[in-house]
Amino acid sequence: MTDGPICWLASYPKSGNTWVRFLIAQYLFGRVESSAEIAASIPDVHIRNGSLAGQSVGGTLIAKTHHRLNAMLPHADRAIGAIYIARHPASVLFSSLNYLRLIAPSAIVDHINPVTYARNFIRLGGDPLHIQHGFGSMLEHAGSWMSHPTLPRLVVRYEDLRERPEVELSRMLHFLGAEPDSERVRAAIADSTFERMKQLEIDEKSRGVSTVVFAGSPDRAQNGVRFMNAGTSGRSLDEFEPGLQAQAEERFSWYLQRFGYERQSTSSARSVV
Repeated sequence: MTDGPICWLASYPKSGNTWVRFLIAQYLFGRVESSAEIAASIPDVHIRNGSLAGQSVGGTLIAKTHHRLNAMLPHADRAIGAIYIARHPASVLFSSLNYLRLIAPSAIVDHINPVTYARNFIRLGGDPLHIQHGFGSMLEHAGSWMSHPTLPRLVVRYEDLRERPEVELSRMLHFLGAEPDSERVRAAIADSTFERMKQLEIDEKSRGVSTVVFAGSPDRAQNGVRFMNAGTSGRSLDEFEPGLQAQAEERFSWYLQRFGYERQSTSSARSVV
């Protein structure tokens, strides 16, 4: 499908968009055996100059975007809905730092200072590279999608998806006009675990397969720096420097309130995808 209406899977980078693509694709289109199948089923608007082609659901294309909802979003006039994926800003910061280590030139990687990175992320409201690409800060990004007066949208929090995947995947399927089947929902979740997605990345990169889903070079993957990193929920930025967590919560107070996040009172961590 190259034209027609689009339902966007919209998120700020490193908020869980890839995982949501796997879940939805494996429910709607069958078990995924490669990242190429994800790209073919639920296309990424940032690939191939924004050209979109994929499988449809009732005549609607599902597509990924990290753009804000503004004039920079290709095919914005085709939007009939959006699933907006939110994630706690501290977790996005940790994941974005890993992504920088994944894609930065080798000469730079060893000189990345986590404290400096975290301070800049908080000051700017997002990752400097993502801002440079036009995605804006996390506040600007969420605000653009949440403030649209008429576009139907469903908010899915990354943390809720980890906590109750059957409920959240079923909500997304309802939004897409599909009637969830509990057995198929459980199968899609089982086929979209972090371990399985990580193994797909490892297998493809070890074979030199070019992938537009799992960014990063095979060399970095062999050294343990992968796109499918062991992300976190509940980690405190005070791990980097005391006081950073409070600064982040102040900087992102609108986002935390808008998406129902409580302020963290502890630096304990709970591992998730």
